[in-house]
Amino acid sequence: MLIKLLSERYQVVQVLSQGTFCKTYMAEDTYLPHRPTCVIKHFLPSSELSIPVEIRRRLFNRETQALQKLGDYDLVPHLLTYFEDDQEFYLVQQFIAGHTLSTELQPGYCWTQSQVIQLLREVLEILHFVHSHGLIHRDVKPSNIIRRTSDNRLVLIDFGAVKPILTQLVKNQKNLVPIEYSTIAIGTPGYMPSEQQRGRPKPNSDIYALGMIAIQALTGVHPTQLPENRKTGEIIWQHLAEVNVEFAAVINRMVRYHFQDRYKSAKEVLEALLPLINNQDATLLSKFPSHNNLSAYQSHAVISSTISAPLLEKPTSIPETSVIPKNSPLVVGLLIGVVSGLILMVVSYWSLQIISPEPNIQNSLPTPGNINR
Repeated sequence: MLIKLLSERYQVVQVLSQGTFCKTYMAEDTYLPHRPTCVIKHFLPSSELSIPVEIRRRLFNRETQALQKLGDYDLVPHLLTYFEDDQEFYLVQQFIAGHTLSTELQPGYCWTQSQVIQLLREVLEILHFVHSHGLIHRDVKPSNIIRRTSDNRLVLIDFGAVKPILTQLVKNQKNLVPIEYSTIAIGTPGYMPSEQQRGRPKPNSDIYALGMIAIQALTGVHPTQLPENRKTGEIIWQHLAEVNVEFAAVINRMVRYHFQDRYKSAKEVLEALLPLINNQDATLLSKFPSHNNLSAYQSHAVISSTISAPLLEKPTSIPETSVIPKNSPLVVGLLIGVVSGLILMVVSYWSLQIISPEPNIQNSLPTPGNINR
């Protein structure tokens, strides 16, 4: 742990992770009231990498420019600031309170297909945003996905390995040909595809990593422990999971060994999942037969309100299905008439009792001699 303040402002309180390319600290901002918590990433530390400071500075500037493109997107940590301190380079990011997906992916514990579909939906949305801004995350793994405490949403963190999608067009006779340059191979075994290991990551390298997380969730087995086909390099996993054929096909295409055989974008994966999502929603709808005639939007609202409504909450208004019919004025009038008639009958009866003489009760009683007659 560092004793001195970084940039004479940030007090490190805990080391979160330590690797060759990046060290991550939890720190307090001493300049602000209540000393809010933030995350500081020590970019390409000189103690771990013997790279000239000029090159590290150039790479650092490129990374900060890439992170600034993400702006204030809610599902990634915000880049608060960045600075150089004694020829070391640091990124200061928003602290996300929650727990990592690693704590939910326990060995031997298998998620359901619907749970994994929801996981894919959330993370693919984030990857679509990141890729649309010309960036590759390069380190999508369970420990870099946080389930945020405030709203239970998944948040993608640790953009210390982010790489711009860079290509250079060079003239080859009459055609313009995109040339891709190799970079440092950054990633995590089990989630890193072959092209990324060679230093040539693609946007669908992140899709491969997410597909491996899905397989890990479905099987309860870490990716490094899954068998591979020796001839094709494809992952063998379906015998360990309970999924339908359509969903297995989507997962298999996400994790193809050759990147050319995978989905090209996160949007393309979401489109492939759409029929499965609709079927999943239809299954949920079948539990509410009274709403089958509603539109898709209304049905979704019915399901959401049914699931999330407090069990003991009192209704604020009488619904149309109440026991009181719509033509209540007529019914009320009839009820008033009936009650009024009954009142008049009672009043008339008691009036007659008062006017007529009291009957001889004794005469009405049977005598011993005529009881059995």
